[in-house]
Amino acid sequence: MSPMIAVIPVLALLAGAPTLDQAPGHFYNIDTEIRVEATVREIVLEPRYKGTAPFLVLRVEESGGARTFDVEIAPSWFFGQDVHGGEKVQIVGSLAETPGKTPTIIARELRYRGETFQLRDKRGFPNWQGGPKGKRGIRRFGRT
Repeated sequence: MSPMIAVIPVLALLAGAPTLDQAPGHFYNIDTEIRVEATVREIVLEPRYKGTAPFLVLRVEESGGARTFDVEIAPSWFFGQDVHGGEKVQIVGSLAETPGKTPTIIARELRYRGETFQLRDKRGFPNWQGGPKGKRGIRRFGRT
């Protein structure tokens, strides 16, 4: 086996590893999926992943004020809906916790104003895969 061929799998692993500005283990894990009803307290655009567009992040407080979460919605170019502070939302997503930081929910589904927005598929793969010119888009389910 050529030394160059042996290096390719190692480079592939390093390319997929979190960068210094990412939280370790910050990926969609269906085993940590939770459902939360909450109120939006703050809306921010944050650089979450090196070399990508800023993410829409909702800072929410769980109904009853029990816990607060940062909710990663999607890249700013993907989610074109208006969300306002004080709105009630329902989130289905993967809980990613880093000691000393606010728990993060990586959203798969967001429901508000009677509409459900599918941001990721059931396995956690993003609907924005392929970039702004990709073929996949936000999956929207009518009012209920």
